[in-house]
Amino acid sequence: MIRSNMRTHPNALARAMGEIGDGWMLLTLWSTLNGVTRFEEMLQELGVARNILADRLRRLVESGMLERRPLGPNSKRYEYVPTDRARSLQEPLQYFKAWGEREYPLKVQAAAS
Repeated sequence: MIRSNMRTHPNALARAMGEIGDGWMLLTLWSTLNGVTRFEEMLQELGVARNILADRLRRLVESGMLERRPLGPNSKRYEYVPTDRARSLQEPLQYFKAWGEREYPLKVQAAAS
């Protein structure tokens, strides 16, 4: 299904996924919900390409999930702060994360002897 069609789909889950279903969008949103609000910090935490992160932040701002705020007066640097709309997703995302930890545990390789 094409993403733009998902935004008007009769199923509410499909509409939500059409808006924020991209993996990088969810991880970017998750980072901001956990206090990582600056671009460079997100790059380091997520390990995503600059252009991908910039695009996802722009889309999250446009959708009303994040607010872009200057770090100070006359600053050319910004932080991305979750809105109430984004914060309303924190609990469902925590459940989804717990499900992922249970169903897809991180496999740690044993150190060579």
